[in-house]
Amino acid sequence: MDRRLKLFFSIMMIIALCFGYAAIYFPLQNYDFERLHIFLFNLCTGGTIILYFTEGKERLSVRTGSFLILSIFYALFAFLKIYPMTIFISIALASIVESLRIERFSIFPWNFFTLKETVSAKFHQASLLCLSIGLLMSTAVIINNEYIHVVTMDKLILNTFFLGFSFPLSLITLSVIFSMIRINKINTNTNATKSSTNKTQSSTNKTQNSINTNTILSVICFWAINLGVIIFFIFILFEKFYPQLVVTSILFIAVLTVFRLYLKFGQKMQQKQFLSSGIGFLIATAISGIIYIFYQMSPGYTPENTRWLLKIHTFASLYGWNLCGLAVICRFRDFPINLHSGVVIVTHWLTALVLAPMGTHFAFFALLAVTGYIFIVITLFFSNIKRHNYESYSEA
Repeated sequence: MDRRLKLFFSIMMIIALCFGYAAIYFPLQNYDFERLHIFLFNLCTGGTIILYFTEGKERLSVRTGSFLILSIFYALFAFLKIYPMTIFISIALASIVESLRIERFSIFPWNFFTLKETVSAKFHQASLLCLSIGLLMSTAVIINNEYIHVVTMDKLILNTFFLGFSFPLSLITLSVIFSMIRINKINTNTNATKSSTNKTQSSTNKTQNSINTNTILSVICFWAINLGVIIFFIFILFEKFYPQLVVTSILFIAVLTVFRLYLKFGQKMQQKQFLSSGIGFLIATAISGIIYIFYQMSPGYTPENTRWLLKIHTFASLYGWNLCGLAVICRFRDFPINLHSGVVIVTHWLTALVLAPMGTHFAFFALLAVTGYIFIVITLFFSNIKRHNYESYSEA
């Protein structure tokens, strides 16, 4: 990725975090800074990086550049509540995403239903499809809530749907993770090295069965994560807490399964450390989500009493898990890079799970969180490329 483009994305991410605190310390009566906080990271930066990664070019194409510019206007108009322009731009953004998805894959997502396609490709197309559907669904909610008022639900609010723009980022990160899980490669090598002896044949069959099982597990994880999030979102709208617990538990198991597959079959490379850390953040969000549902079910529940937990959940997801994926994508061709991985990962966890949530209560911690976040982003995006052979690299 071009250095100027990395600088632009870095600045966008840092500004997004600052707007998260602006909503707390500099609130406006009629406007919600939380929207800029969400859009600048998830849609403007994250959405553009998804399209950039899909095209596989060194620089932004006209199409991806148009998406970036339009998404910034989308964020501004949504923040200012100029909804006619928001609707118009949303349709244009969805059209850009769909044009790229159809060009790269197909109109109908056939690869979801075949075992011949890699799980990485399934997650990749799902990310693009989710991004375009998210844009259209938000448009439908705007039309309903602002103009026609056909459906009335407490949870059917714009900010709830706007948060859904983080899901495409999760899916593209999972696509990268599964691209590094070499089950198919192991399968080929196993077939090539079969021995004629019964003992070796038995051992090979066991390995083959294990590989087939893990391939099926990967596909199951794909469906569990995608359908799980959709069903979970429906239960949120209808405020069904017990079904939410069931679905969240299934998602938690699916994430743990992905983590196991990645640790066992993932290629040994520097990216593995950051993506493993990212899955750790994802596990943390699953646990915090389950705890939050229990709080909602308790008799003395109030949104104010659980705001701290919701902030931990949000920061772990947005600036923990999603940042790991986006940073790896932006530097996909650069690894290995010169940095102390352990230091960066520890600082990342401290910032996302401690300093950032504390910053929502104390301004001093907000400054520390922004400072820590700047260090993480600049280090991940601008550490120099290692010049020696990759084989000499040893994981920290």
